[in-house]
Amino acid sequence: MPSATSTTSAHTDLKGLLPEQLRALAIDLGEPAYRGDQLFTWIQQQGECSLAAMTNLPKRFREGLMAAGASVSHLQLLERHDSATGMAVKFLFEADAGQIESVLIVDRDRRTACLSSQVGCALDCKFCATGRMGFKRNLGAGQIVDQLLQLHAAAAEHGERVTNIVMMGMGEPLLNYDEVTQALRIIRHSEGPTAGPAVGGRRITISTAGYLPGILRLTEDDLNVGLAISLNATTDAIRERLMPINRKWPIAELLQAARGYFDRKGRRVTFEYVLMDGVTDSDEDATRLAVLTRSLPCKINIIPYNELGASPGVEADAFEDFRRPPKIRIEAFVRRLRENTGHTVTLRESRGSDIGAACGQLYRQQESRAGEQPAAVGVAG
Repeated sequence: MPSATSTTSAHTDLKGLLPEQLRALAIDLGEPAYRGDQLFTWIQQQGECSLAAMTNLPKRFREGLMAAGASVSHLQLLERHDSATGMAVKFLFEADAGQIESVLIVDRDRRTACLSSQVGCALDCKFCATGRMGFKRNLGAGQIVDQLLQLHAAAAEHGERVTNIVMMGMGEPLLNYDEVTQALRIIRHSEGPTAGPAVGGRRITISTAGYLPGILRLTEDDLNVGLAISLNATTDAIRERLMPINRKWPIAELLQAARGYFDRKGRRVTFEYVLMDGVTDSDEDATRLAVLTRSLPCKINIIPYNELGASPGVEADAFEDFRRPPKIRIEAFVRRLRENTGHTVTLRESRGSDIGAACGQLYRQQESRAGEQPAAVGVAG
């Protein structure tokens, strides 16, 4: 966790600071520490982004913050799309020089916020639309928190609140480790009058494509959150074809890291496994997946591939090798896996595919330097 800074920088985002950091900032500006708590409450509980509107703070404090270059980030909402099924809402935000998408997923008594950590992604997983963007930049902690606050406000329109968080949107969260974990500490903060969004660690999951150094770092961190690893294949040869990161950190190393995470945290790792017709959905794949994970305390999420179809901005043949398996093949895979392992095996049904809000569909064609308006395509979960 970043230490409490004693000074602001030219780009200090107050939304990305914990109460103790805001207290230190208040003291630096000649104010009592509790002014930092008031600031945190304005930002994280009341959702206020204008320092001028924080009327119980002395004017000299607010002016001092602005003079020091501090501000409260607020992503501009460009588009909102509600699924016809009522199961998902997709949000398109402007994030400085790039655009990101977030999803609010509705599932019985859960309201899950799927948040982005980067603009684009550098890992180039062949079945995931985000990889087509390439990597643009990391998001700051405040921008990650702001996604949650805006999705929480959308849920509040129906008298609800966000109950769960998954870092499964655009980007590889563990390649933006410091900002992601700082954001999650803010989101988890639940102490006394300075409680933030207060979503517990048991309801937060970081999903990774298999960035091993980040997994090991998270294992040693005191941040108690869930870990999901996108496995998506049962042999290194196939996984390398699908996910180039496997060339550096193959399946055996990921399984070992998952074991280490359980041993240290006492929490089962979730393996995400995308079913692609004729690529990852055979009976042999189901058997191998059972064997690979049999001795490892874990959960397995089976995700039938979400086809993008003729989405604007994506090359027509970009994903031609990948298709969703027929229903009978999906059911056979899940049944065989359950018969050969004692793990919790969940078949994740697509939500919001009609608005490009299903897993693997997150993609934005970025606005050009010349000001060309981008085409909306989809979002991941």
